[in-house]
Amino acid sequence: MLLRQGAERWGIAATLSEALDEYRIGTGSDPAGNARRVFMLDGEKIRSQAEIGNIFSCVWLTPQMDRLFLEGASGRRRFLDRLVMALTPDHARQIAAHDRSVSSRNRLLSERPNESGWIASLEDSIARHSVAATAARFTLIERMNGHPSENKEFPRTLIHLNCPIAARLQNSPALSVEDWLRGELARSRDQDRQKGSTSAGAHRADFSLSDAETGRSAEISSSGQQKAMLLGTVLSHAHLIKEARGSAPAILLDEPLVHLDERRRDALLESIAHVESPVLLTGTDPQPFERLRGHAGFVSVASGTLKPH
Repeated sequence: MLLRQGAERWGIAATLSEALDEYRIGTGSDPAGNARRVFMLDGEKIRSQAEIGNIFSCVWLTPQMDRLFLEGASGRRRFLDRLVMALTPDHARQIAAHDRSVSSRNRLLSERPNESGWIASLEDSIARHSVAATAARFTLIERMNGHPSENKEFPRTLIHLNCPIAARLQNSPALSVEDWLRGELARSRDQDRQKGSTSAGAHRADFSLSDAETGRSAEISSSGQQKAMLLGTVLSHAHLIKEARGSAPAILLDEPLVHLDERRRDALLESIAHVESPVLLTGTDPQPFERLRGHAGFVSVASGTLKPH
């Protein structure tokens, strides 16, 4: 059964097999009844989803991502960080620790601004985790930009990281960049206290996409061109994971054919038919996917249940 909207308790689990190994993974609401989400591995609660990331990777694209370049930077950061986590599972821990320190610093500046030692320790944490997270982002982007396009119908797309921390890491060692960031945070305390936010850190980064051949940015591209850029990025990322880990990730594409012209629709379905990994495609109309009959199983959702179509 599928989870019904509004349910207070939920969970999902799967058994993964690879060669002679078998893993049981799951996630859902905490059985203790609080609002926390928990992750399970072989029947045991684990501290972080990064432990699952070490044995299972997944890439996905949803219709909400079609608006990635029309909305704020936070959604783009989440998209980029998911790409990073697939190859660097520890990135999730770095981002979580960074965000906790930023939140604590904001609260302390508001409520106890004279606690300079405590604030400095939080700024040290922000600097360390910011540099580690930014280095992981920058490394992935370099690898993605150097990776050849796997399908000529989807343009080779370049990713650009817009972040002062990343700019400094290109010319300075990590420890030097940490020192610089600590100084920036210390100098901005009064300003940040008045604004109720932290003005420097990994949470201030943004990224953009551009067509490698024309230089056209995603922001000024049509909906179809943006969708092709995103699909090309996700598929290239999947191939990069396969090269790095020896096995391809699961690929989840929700309404992937929306905004694509017929030529690119055919090219996507043709490439997916030969992908050596689990691929899940969803859509409100089965007709556009008909050419996959014989290559894929078709199911429909009715009354919260999956049924053969």
